[in-house]
Amino acid sequence: MKIYILILLFALVLISCGQNSFERELNGKWYGIENDGFTRMFFYPDSLILIEMGSQNVQWTANKSRIEFDYHLRFPDSTQKNPKRFKTDYILSKSKDTLFCTIKDSTEERRFNLIRANNYVNYLSKKSAIDFKLPIDNKVQHMEIDGDYGFKIFAGNKNGSVTIVTEFGNGLDSLEKDIFKFKQKINPQDKYHEEKLKYESHFRIFADKSISDEILKENIQKLTESEINQVFRVYKSEEYENLGYLKGERIKTIANNGYSK
Repeated sequence: MKIYILILLFALVLISCGQNSFERELNGKWYGIENDGFTRMFFYPDSLILIEMGSQNVQWTANKSRIEFDYHLRFPDSTQKNPKRFKTDYILSKSKDTLFCTIKDSTEERRFNLIRANNYVNYLSKKSAIDFKLPIDNKVQHMEIDGDYGFKIFAGNKNGSVTIVTEFGNGLDSLEKDIFKFKQKINPQDKYHEEKLKYESHFRIFADKSISDEILKENIQKLTESEINQVFRVYKSEEYENLGYLKGERIKTIANNGYSK
């Protein structure tokens, strides 16, 4: 068995040696800032995995200021046989953790930015500037409620006190205004989605594992007084293409004390 490991390691070294210094700097997972990580670019020595309304595994190259990659405007199982070659101008931050990208063509210019992270939860931690590690509980199931209607709350433990911010970067004193922003972001276009917004809106609390449920409840009283009365604590789980498919357990609060775990 050892020989296979050595062969694999040797192959990875050969692949890595084939990259230039700029490509090696880009290796890793990157998540879109503007759309909550929905756009993902996972750079590997031998391929680039693009995730946005599906997943594509493509070839890529890079120099100091440009990334080039193949991309099927329609997915590979469509009638389009040949991918289009995209050229993305980029700037890598000095800390090497943020990519500022620009795609230009004859008609428009599109700008987008990405954060380097180990996974989606790590991305949320970096974006919110709240350091947290999710608790593990194998008995907790995946949430069945639609993740698109989940209002994210982040809670970390710093110097013995709990720090809480919303997905908009504000404290809970601005919760009412942030709920209004949340609704604007979803922007339902018909009666069906208006009803989903009304009945499926919920809080998803990404709280550090060091914070007990009891302490968490003491610090989220403002959530229970808002118009959104479903509150879930998120637990560590495997990452899926659907980033909203997470493990979570509903927290019993004053607003929903008719519910029992």
